[in-house]
Amino acid sequence: MTDWLADAPTTGAATAGLAAALHALWHYLWTPLTTAGWSDLHGFWYRQILDDRFVAAWFLPLVPVLAVLRRDRLRVGIVLTGLVFLVYVFGALYAALWLGVCLGLHRLGEAFARQCARPDVPPRRPILGVWLLLGGGYVVAMALHNLKISARLNAWLFEHACWIFPLGTGRFAWEPLYWQVGGTLSHPPQLFAALYWNVHSIGVAYLAVRMLQYFSEIRRGNLPPAQRTRLNFLAWVCYAPTLIQGPVERFAHFQAEMDTCHQRRGAANLLRGLGRIAGGLSKSLIGTLWFQPLVIDVLGVGRRDGYYAAPQNIASTGLLVYGVFFQIFWLYLEFSGYCDLAAGTARILGYRQIENFRRPWIATSLRDFWKRWHISLSEILRDYVYIPLGGNRRHGTLNLCITFAACGLWHALAAQVAAWGVLMGLMIAVNQAWANGMKRLDAAPTGLLPAVRRAALRLRPLPTLLAWLVTQHAFLLTLLIFFGGTGGLRVLREIVRRLAGF
Repeated sequence: MTDWLADAPTTGAATAGLAAALHALWHYLWTPLTTAGWSDLHGFWYRQILDDRFVAAWFLPLVPVLAVLRRDRLRVGIVLTGLVFLVYVFGALYAALWLGVCLGLHRLGEAFARQCARPDVPPRRPILGVWLLLGGGYVVAMALHNLKISARLNAWLFEHACWIFPLGTGRFAWEPLYWQVGGTLSHPPQLFAALYWNVHSIGVAYLAVRMLQYFSEIRRGNLPPAQRTRLNFLAWVCYAPTLIQGPVERFAHFQAEMDTCHQRRGAANLLRGLGRIAGGLSKSLIGTLWFQPLVIDVLGVGRRDGYYAAPQNIASTGLLVYGVFFQIFWLYLEFSGYCDLAAGTARILGYRQIENFRRPWIATSLRDFWKRWHISLSEILRDYVYIPLGGNRRHGTLNLCITFAACGLWHALAAQVAAWGVLMGLMIAVNQAWANGMKRLDAAPTGLLPAVRRAALRLRPLPTLLAWLVTQHAFLLTLLIFFGGTGGLRVLREIVRRLAGF
């Protein structure tokens, strides 16, 4: 009795703590629903829900146009509607630049095919020349953000030719889009800073990956001249729903789908497509209402006194440990939601788009994870970087590090993402070595370690659960380096310090 009374205050405190936690959780979940600007078309829907990746939703009014076109007119319709979309979202100048670059790339591809077919040309020369040209062009596109024209000329263009600026910076009374490039109507942003504000949000980064696949397939002789027509190429690179951020559909598969998509249209696909679009937009709502405030306002990611810059300022150890988890979950909702929107649009047209995410959060190994996360990019890097380097036949660990370093540098030309790539390559190499070792143990009829292995497997689902925990934490904690660089190391030190009780 005395012992129970002595424990009563502790039990009461625990109950009160649980009640407070549940109340705080309810408040966190309910408040955004009551405070969101549901009726604010401009400030909430345009600027928060349909921004960045989700500007692809502005292509939806053009989908009926494509749906009624005959097969022999579909590609022409895709090119024209894609250019209309680019003009509407990014401005007429960007649409003209996109069309000019794509026409140049098609011409380059044909010249490349002729060089590859010549017996007197060393086989490596054409491919090296093209990679240098494409890589240099990608770096130039990244650098165009910093190109400045005179303030006087910039102001004159904004006053008299605002249609060459992205829609969100132009002087339109109905401006629905918002670009974080600075400037107001009285102080316009620099033209190229507005046009090339982020190569990953304007289609340039994904065009580069498409070209990696396209030129590699030409080099292998898998794309016959009859398939590489100018119209086929332009339809592939101007298809608006996947133009901005993928998924990266392969050239031959895209053409095959365009040739047969009319056969798969119907009421069932229309309803499924609309449902998929609604699901994608719902992910944008969830990310905006519940994850964005947590990442930006509470954790202060991006601020000088925030998560990566000053992790000691994060009072909650739970938020400190799982801060990067919330950050990547927000990104996942945004990215996979956009892919759902694109896939739903494609389904309406009868086009079976590649799935870009396949439940990555249930992966139980890093190898499995990269078969589920950003699938179109992962498979292209595997087929056109990792395997040509030698795959796992020779220097497997080095090839993995190079491939993932290239993946990181594709995201940004920064040492931290290259370091993340090397770290991820090393971790996957360890994962492969472990998997191969387990296969050898499974094949061994006798021995201590095989017996331990078989005994552990009988403890299911514990081994699977442990593999899942290790996989998810291994991936997510490496993102501290990807997102924060040296700031991620500060977060790790602070986590260790707190958990160790220092």
